[in-house]
Amino acid sequence: MCVNKLYWLFFLGSVLPSSGEAPRAEGWWVGRPQPYFSESPTNVTLISGQTAYLPCRVHMLADRTVTWMRVRDLHILTIGLVTYSADDRFQVLHSPETDDWTLQVQYSQPRDSGTYKCQVNSDPKIVRNVHLIVTDKRLLDSQLYRPPTPADKKAGYGTYILGANERFLQAGSSLSLVCVVTHTLAPPTAVLWYHDTTILDYDSPRGGISLQVEKTGDQTTSRLLLSSVHEGDSGNYTCVPVNAPKASVSVHVNSDELRAAVQQEGVSGATLASASPGHLLQACFVAAALARLAAPSALS
Repeated sequence: MCVNKLYWLFFLGSVLPSSGEAPRAEGWWVGRPQPYFSESPTNVTLISGQTAYLPCRVHMLADRTVTWMRVRDLHILTIGLVTYSADDRFQVLHSPETDDWTLQVQYSQPRDSGTYKCQVNSDPKIVRNVHLIVTDKRLLDSQLYRPPTPADKKAGYGTYILGANERFLQAGSSLSLVCVVTHTLAPPTAVLWYHDTTILDYDSPRGGISLQVEKTGDQTTSRLLLSSVHEGDSGNYTCVPVNAPKASVSVHVNSDELRAAVQQEGVSGATLASASPGHLLQACFVAAALARLAAPSALS
């Protein structure tokens, strides 16, 4: 019995630290596991009006609580899933299947810029700062384009959208636009896309929007893809590089398959005059089919 007691005293003496720290064996938690943050972006930049998502991923949370606080005025925005702000633009997004506690800021404004703290009420408390920068869209719009000065002309900016200036699509198909910006000194800092007066982005209410930007040498290429277009997608699409000229195309979405095909082939005098023999023959066949469909309704 004495031998067993001496053995356990020796074992505890080798495991327990003498400095008062929480006991820990090599590779194992001894006592209550402590929460910790995983790596996630700490800088978020966007244009006013867009929705900001401030990430915070906490592992081993257990029964502790995640709190979001705005550092500027030390205002607590959320505790757990409950919002403690009169501003209903703030909300925490969390699913029980994940360790993410993302702070959502809808319709972001320049005054929302600043540092936000994601903290956990563990002992000791752990804190992670996320910095938000919201650029005023009106300020950005005023800087998009101005008449070139003699110094600017040396930069040689030029903007054009590949393909025809007028596009005809059948509803349900995809719209793909490629905007090319040429430059001799520096590329534009950003390339924006507009549908009429509405800016297009990943989180636009329409959904199904893909944007890609590629910079190579003295050329910047921006690609816009809209999936499953409908008649509401008709209108002017404008490529707007910052500090460079803009370029536009007109898009028409038609639910009538034959009519869209005829218009896409361009059965107008100007288009037929410049069309290749193959395209001309194809357009004639489509026009004839459309005429046959229209004939019965005309007789009745």
